[in-house]
Amino acid sequence: MIDWSWRLQLTLECFQNSRPLLYHLTDRRNLARIQNSSKLIPAAILIANSGHSDLLRMRRRNHEVITIKEDVIRLRDQAPLREGNAAFLVGYTFGDFKEDLNSRVFFWPGNYDGPIPYGIRHFERYRDERPVIIRTSVESMMKANPDTEPQFCVYNSGSPRCSKGKKSPRGPDTFTPAAAFFGVPSQVVEVTFNREISLPDDSQVGSSPTGPWRRLRLECAAHWCPSRTHFPRL
Repeated sequence: MIDWSWRLQLTLECFQNSRPLLYHLTDRRNLARIQNSSKLIPAAILIANSGHSDLLRMRRRNHEVITIKEDVIRLRDQAPLREGNAAFLVGYTFGDFKEDLNSRVFFWPGNYDGPIPYGIRHFERYRDERPVIIRTSVESMMKANPDTEPQFCVYNSGSPRCSKGKKSPRGPDTFTPAAAFFGVPSQVVEVTFNREISLPDDSQVGSSPTGPWRRLRLECAAHWCPSRTHFPRL
């Protein structure tokens, strides 16, 4: 048995020193609703409020459109989520995992140059749809959500892959609180929150992983930051 006791617990302070920013991709047509509420809401809550409970444990092969009162919301597809590429723990099913994914808000970690390569590839997959990217700092996010603990994942959780014939593991411990994560910041592929979160006032939105960036808040929407040079660090 390998002794992993030497590994260091990853603190939020250590993580944000290495990966200070978080990046979230969404459909451009969802932006007005996000700006009005300054919140990101897990798909599970949106699905429940729309009355389409059948979507909670179903793999979305294509984008799904749901409505909540007058709001039209577009849920991104889960096409890369292939059951055959994942190894599930005993007692944990594919349906359980889909429900867990839908119960979270996802971010790619990164720095002022952009998200990690996983985040870049995720954007490239949807580039032709002209999505938008919201970014904020880890520090601001935690201040805006003091009762919410981020959970880390070492995989692109929604895109399991087989490596040398070995399936990618998935289970209740796929997402790990910082207090239980032993490793280094570069091992974190996803940062997730398993509840609705408030976006900090200094959150920004852009049309690509490298900007240009403008304030997310509607009252600041006219103030574009054309380059990193003009962007005050969050």
